[in-house]
Amino acid sequence: MKLLLNNKEIANFLISLINLEEKIAEKIIYTDLNLKEVTNTFAEREASRKLRSKLKGQDFIPSIDYIDDAGKKKFYEKIFKGVSRDLELYVRTIKEEKVKTKQDIFHLVHNNIETFIERLGKEYILEKYQKSSYKDFVKGTGNTLTKNPELIRRKEFKNYKEDCLIRNTVGNEELLVTKIDKQYPMWFIDSGYTNFLEPNKKWHRLVRNHMHFGKSFDAPTSRLQNFPIFPVSWRKNGEIIYVIEPGPFAASVFHVNLKTWKYDVAKELRKYTDKRIVFRKKAPLRQRPKLIKQLLDEDYCCIVSINSNAATEAIWAGIPAITLGTHITNPVTRNKLSDINDLYYGDISKWLCMMSYSQFTKEELINGTAKRIVDKYHG
Repeated sequence: MKLLLNNKEIANFLISLINLEEKIAEKIIYTDLNLKEVTNTFAEREASRKLRSKLKGQDFIPSIDYIDDAGKKKFYEKIFKGVSRDLELYVRTIKEEKVKTKQDIFHLVHNNIETFIERLGKEYILEKYQKSSYKDFVKGTGNTLTKNPELIRRKEFKNYKEDCLIRNTVGNEELLVTKIDKQYPMWFIDSGYTNFLEPNKKWHRLVRNHMHFGKSFDAPTSRLQNFPIFPVSWRKNGEIIYVIEPGPFAASVFHVNLKTWKYDVAKELRKYTDKRIVFRKKAPLRQRPKLIKQLLDEDYCCIVSINSNAATEAIWAGIPAITLGTHITNPVTRNKLSDINDLYYGDISKWLCMMSYSQFTKEELINGTAKRIVDKYHG
């Protein structure tokens, strides 16, 4: 099996060879502001006491020599807290600087990856990565799929009939369309389904021979705890049908004409309903408004898409969906536009268990948990 490395994974490996912590720690100066605050306050108080003793003609006795054990304990606790706060600030600063430095270096390496590969040598990089303990998505997951997989740059993979591991759709559009159309074997990694519920893109999916698994299966309840919140109750009113337009890639996978799809959908829906139809154009992720909030706020009765994860967000917002292509939501959505007046409002508890067994953390991809679950439950 071939593990198709994109430029991002190669860049991340090259960065892993740099000792960032050591370089960053050298630049950051440890400051003891909190400790100084404690000691300065004590010193000022002692100086004031010393002056009062002198004015009164009395001998000065330092506080530390006469205060009781409870007083000493309180004083030492203040010092300990001051030191602890300074150390916490120091560690936090290092971590923040590490993230920033790593991002800066990543952009430098990634944007000039061909130059780095030319100077270091492709074979040298691949061999070093193969032998190293560093594991990013493709290498780490690939090692759980088969014995002795071969690392190869994505751009050099030509035999589409050969089994391989692909990560992400970007840059892999033609390959994925061919794999799905011809039913050639593949494993596919991409974003999971409930990342809209929490930050940092925690969840990822691992799918065999498609981009999504769309069949129902029975799964335990043990992973339900991974959802920070559960879907709200079904909304059985609403006056707007919200249609998510596909991008060029989804259109090519499901063989729809982008130029006419919007009008074909509207025409078909008009046969069954006179409700208002609103279209949402495909836009870059950073330019899109947060969909889940929009779904909760607006008067939608249904979401229509080909295979957009908007269907998952709709279910979480209590809005039924029509999913026209293969998607994880197929078991709890309708799959034809003619079903607009017979939307799914049924139980989703079985589907939630299924969903929880269809997305994984990066650690679970790399340690084999994802592969074991897919083999056991996805068939």
